[in-house]
Amino acid sequence: MKKILLTALILSIFTSCGSMKHKDITGEKEIKEVFNKKKYQDNDDNFYVFATGEHGDESEARLINFEDARAQFNLKAVAMVETASKKDVTKSVKNKVGTMSLEAKRTVISKAVQSNMKEEEGKLFYSEERTTYIYRSVYKIEIDDIINLIKSK
Repeated sequence: MKKILLTALILSIFTSCGSMKHKDITGEKEIKEVFNKKKYQDNDDNFYVFATGEHGDESEARLINFEDARAQFNLKAVAMVETASKKDVTKSVKNKVGTMSLEAKRTVISKAVQSNMKEEEGKLFYSEERTTYIYRSVYKIEIDDIINLIKSK
């Protein structure tokens, strides 16, 4: 019983003095974000994606990164087209969006990706341990570009 009380007392002294930190106990390590995610949040004017590409060849890593961005924008297709229809107050755009199938919305976004996707920021890393290039980037599509694609349909 005395050992339990003594152990509890020692532990409470260590933790209350701040000599043992949570990260020391759990082995946690803080990781710094590559990009400021608050700077790149979707809004009524722009949609963003964070993409990553990894490969032993730098150009392949960049290509994989680009394909990752395309896939992520396609996942956001419905939200992007709906945001475009809300931003543009003409009835013609709203009527077109209202009759569009999911596939048609993805087609609009695919066209936007091909011609209007812009890289906002990109960083290249190299892992010597894995002999791999890692390309991370942020891409953006402006809602006005989507509105123009819908109008031209």
